[in-house]
Amino acid sequence: MDKKDLFKKITAIAVGILIIGCAGSPQPKPTQTVTGKWHGQGINADGNRADWPQFAPQYNTSETNTKLWISNNADQICLLAEVKNPGIARQLTQDGLILSVETGEKDARPFSIQLKGHTPFSPRGKFPAPMPGVKLPDTLIVTYPFSSGPVTMSMKEARTTGIAIGLADADHHTLIFEAVISLDTFFFDIPRIAGTVISIALSAKGRSFAMKRRGSPGTNKEERPKGVPPGGRMPDQGTSASNHDPSKPDDIKQTNAPDKSFRAAVKIILAGPSKETPIPR
Repeated sequence: MDKKDLFKKITAIAVGILIIGCAGSPQPKPTQTVTGKWHGQGINADGNRADWPQFAPQYNTSETNTKLWISNNADQICLLAEVKNPGIARQLTQDGLILSVETGEKDARPFSIQLKGHTPFSPRGKFPAPMPGVKLPDTLIVTYPFSSGPVTMSMKEARTTGIAIGLADADHHTLIFEAVISLDTFFFDIPRIAGTVISIALSAKGRSFAMKRRGSPGTNKEERPKGVPPGGRMPDQGTSASNHDPSKPDDIKQTNAPDKSFRAAVKIILAGPSKETPIPR
């Protein structure tokens, strides 16, 4: 076989491997484009769905048991999220969440609101931790499209700038998240009229900590319980790292791999006023 035929054969094999690899790789789900809903009545961000107009959710997936309702008027956009998956609800509550909005404006970073989570105390060997009591943090972190960096502000300060957030636990660990945001906060040089498409995403914040095994090699003095020598173990801790049998269950060892990251995203077409709800002047 000459060099030319050998080169053709190698190229054919490489192309075949590439095609098989691409075919077997999971493809990301495309973000669906949905139509917004106009609301004439006021909506309060208080974690209560009672003041929302009745319409079908624009985002609804059984994979995470999550629904999103999005509406707008001439001045603000409102989002209502309902998460009935206990694991996802716990992840959003403990790790915190991020709401981001993109208008597609040139050179603009995504507008985002970050809420920090709160992790409850979990007795040793009791994992995962129970869902903590749902409560709003005292502050939130806001990143504006053309700001130099994120801004930390209190909930009261956020409301004065046109950002209102609501969070509640309803119906047996159903997490309710509400956001009412002034369109002025993220629209600048592009028109905010009916038919304009923006992207909205609700996601869990990444975990910034790793679980450590007590008494493992490298544990420093401050992390080691009082009275336990280096490399030693607590009387009720079970096997130490030196004589651990991997075939036996170990309820102390924890992995530092986070749960699958949650994200619900849609592209929303801003709605215009109906005949029954004229634009307020």
